Amino acid sequence: MDLREALDDVYLFAARPKFVAAAGAVHRNIRWVHATEQIDIAPLLRGGELILMEGVNLVGCSGDELKDYVDTLVAADVAGLAVEPTEQLGTIPAPLIEHAEQIGFPVVLLRHRVPFVQICESINSQLSDSSLRRLQIADRMSRVLSASIEEPAAVDAILAALSRETRSEVTLRSMSGESIGRAGPVLAHDAVTAFDAPVAFGGTVVATLTLFPAHDADIYLISAGIERAPEILAIALLSTRPPTTEERLRTRFFSLLTTADHPPSDLFVQLDGIAERLGLAADSAYLSLLVEYDDEVSIGMVQAAVEASSRTHIGQLVGKEYLAVLEFDRWTTMETERAQLMSRLVRGPSRARSVVVGPGARNRHGIRQCMAETRTTRSLHREHSDGAVFDARDYAVARLLTGLPDDGTLADFVDDQIGELLRRDRERHGELFETLLAYVTNWGSKTETARALGIQRQTLYQRLDRLLAVLGPLPAGSARIPGVVTAVFLEHAARQRRGAPPSQRRRGAGRG
Repeated sequence: MDLREALDDVYLFAARPKFVAAAGAVHRNIRWVHATEQIDIAPLLRGGELILMEGVNLVGCSGDELKDYVDTLVAADVAGLAVEPTEQLGTIPAPLIEHAEQIGFPVVLLRHRVPFVQICESINSQLSDSSLRRLQIADRMSRVLSASIEEPAAVDAILAALSRETRSEVTLRSMSGESIGRAGPVLAHDAVTAFDAPVAFGGTVVATLTLFPAHDADIYLISAGIERAPEILAIALLSTRPPTTEERLRTRFFSLLTTADHPPSDLFVQLDGIAERLGLAADSAYLSLLVEYDDEVSIGMVQAAVEASSRTHIGQLVGKEYLAVLEFDRWTTMETERAQLMSRLVRGPSRARSVVVGPGARNRHGIRQCMAETRTTRSLHREHSDGAVFDARDYAVARLLTGLPDDGTLADFVDDQIGELLRRDRERHGELFETLLAYVTNWGSKTETARALGIQRQTLYQRLDRLLAVLGPLPAGSARIPGVVTAVFLEHAARQRRGAPPSQRRRGAGRG
């Protein structure tokens, strides 16, 4: 059940619900409805709850405390908050609403008093009935698919049965992109949502199962098919299509590529030999890609973006990470296709937690370093991913700092160059550093800087005047400029390393 359906429940609807924050988040899924006044409830939740409260414990909370409360609910993956004001809390505090709106967390005002127990009982009983139906459908799906494995062409029979049951076009592709089988009507893939799951045996992912459902398909049947079919397909593939030499080589290649602890002494020799056997040319340019998932692994759309960018590529699902290496005939080709790949990943639908595009390698021997820099970039922002697409090149200085000794030299340098500006910002909650960063990043263009900051040019001029009043004169050609600019980028990199919310590319949006 999503939030919109819950608001249409007869008892919750009687409370005259009204969105006061993040009204666009009506399709967030609800797993349970829970009534509580406890402010520190987040650690006790599983995620997907709609919280009902009168807000008596919100009375007297400061703005920061209200923001922290909302942040804890978001971190616990709570679906939304519904508040029924009382005499103690006449209205939902403005700081809570403003912060929730800013971060996209739905808050609902209940304008009429309805016993919470009635709302919980009504919606939770529907959710329980829904869970029972899902189990019944999943059991039936298992029986149908298991019967298909007895047929001579087991893989084709399983795909055909899955297509009939789910009213979907079904495809099964190897990790190299080769079609193993398909069934069902051909649908326009750009007009439907794709659901996919890895098919693995012996710890090796050998194929990707993808369903393209018809517009009137039952989501419960789709869910059951995605849950039960991969294991049955793995059994069928094991008997009819055991792992090829190439698949075993690819698994070993990515294992060596990501080895960090106790690597074999001949690591680079092994890696280069396997890369050659996989057909990766010594003098080609290469690009690495890392996609990290939380729970639901869905790599179909990512594979499509990779295939559109490079004719020669290899990929592997390792746990909750999908790793890929793309080959290009020359560096200039890689640069062009890299930009296109970033664009496709930003626009494309995906359930990934984060996507990182590597900086690129000029030859086969640089692939491991490229992947290492990709993984380091991902590690900088584990807590602030939220479906973002990261360009590893944007974090080159931050990665450099991870390999330098922290002896205070760089911190002293930054303090010497722009320390007064940073202190002024901390004391007055200012924006001078962000302004200076945007200014130097945009090559000194005032027009582009104002656009990047989302402010008027006159506001920018005022900020620059205050900024120079703190830093001192910086006329064109000043010998101080390289030091100041270097300090700006070092401070920015240090903030990236500390886990500050990053500048990132999000799907459906431009540069952050």
